[in-house]
Amino acid sequence: MNAQWMERIEEMRAAGVLNAEDENTLIRHVRECEERIQSELAGIAPAYQTKLAAEGKESADAWLAEMAASLGREEGEKMRRIFDQFSCADQMADTA
Repeated sequence: MNAQWMERIEEMRAAGVLNAEDENTLIRHVRECEERIQSELAGIAPAYQTKLAAEGKESADAWLAEMAASLGREEGEKMRRIFDQFSCADQMADTA
């Protein structure tokens, strides 16, 4: 897991934003997210090369940008659902 992620998670735990169960859930989710992204990238790279050869750089880059945006939206939504389950979710909603 990325050291920056671990540092942020530890900061949230120290600040009382996450309890131990939430921390473990978040760590598990981040690891799963990293695995999904690596898997997606393994499929995207060859497809990009194929598009690049067949359609040119501009088209391939546009396709890649859309793929990245889609992946970001999906992972962001998954992260939001994870945070909604945390014990602090009600407190965070009250302060928003």
